[in-house]
Amino acid sequence: MDIDPVELNKLRQAHVALQGDLKAMLPALQQPLAIGEWQQRVGELKALHAWRYDHPGQPIYAPLLLKQLSERMPANTVVTTDVGQHQMWSAQHMTFERPENFITSSGLGTMGFGVPAAVGAQIARPQDTVICVSGDGSFMMNVQELGTIKRKQLPVKIVLLDNQRLGMVRQWQQLFFDGRYSETNLSDNPDFLTLASAFDIPGQRITRKDQVAEALDALLNSDGPYLLQVAIDELENVWPLVPPGAGNETMLEKVS
Repeated sequence: MDIDPVELNKLRQAHVALQGDLKAMLPALQQPLAIGEWQQRVGELKALHAWRYDHPGQPIYAPLLLKQLSERMPANTVVTTDVGQHQMWSAQHMTFERPENFITSSGLGTMGFGVPAAVGAQIARPQDTVICVSGDGSFMMNVQELGTIKRKQLPVKIVLLDNQRLGMVRQWQQLFFDGRYSETNLSDNPDFLTLASAFDIPGQRITRKDQVAEALDALLNSDGPYLLQVAIDELENVWPLVPPGAGNETMLEKVS
């Protein structure tokens, strides 16, 4: 937008360029658009691509667990994440009352972000529940911050999705590098519950979907910090996914 037509598209080619006086243009831009047709189309797409949570068998399905956590947690809960598949699932399957209640590093790739971010959020908002959703790879990046949680007596809750893999990297190696896996196997992880107990942080490990409800209640009802270690399928992938070098219009919905 510029009053001088010479300035339009001068440095960047705009999709829509408006020339005129802001005093006249801004009120015009405030007029609501007729979006009924667009909303109908969005509804059709949501129905067509609806997420299915009826995962077979007893193994824990991470998207469903995060949805259940979202439904159980207090309305003003702050959720932080690390980086990886768990981050994508959290964004897809959890809902939040306010945008500042979801703290994630987005595409910056900062593994280890989740626990320190949860520490800061808990100090800033001591009256609210703070949950860090992490993966076994990211958790080890800043595991020493359990000491800060203990020292400051912060009631931070940690949901650790443990697939014994660097899951996002493994998924890319599976889909785009013909299954040539390199440095993504974390089956020699430490005992996370023992590690947490060294900092006087209680917790539990679950492996079956029939354990989920009780475990989430224990997590949310704990007075202090708590670690919930969740064993998930090492081969579970995140969908949809945009291939490297591609645009959103060519995203993959699922590859069998």
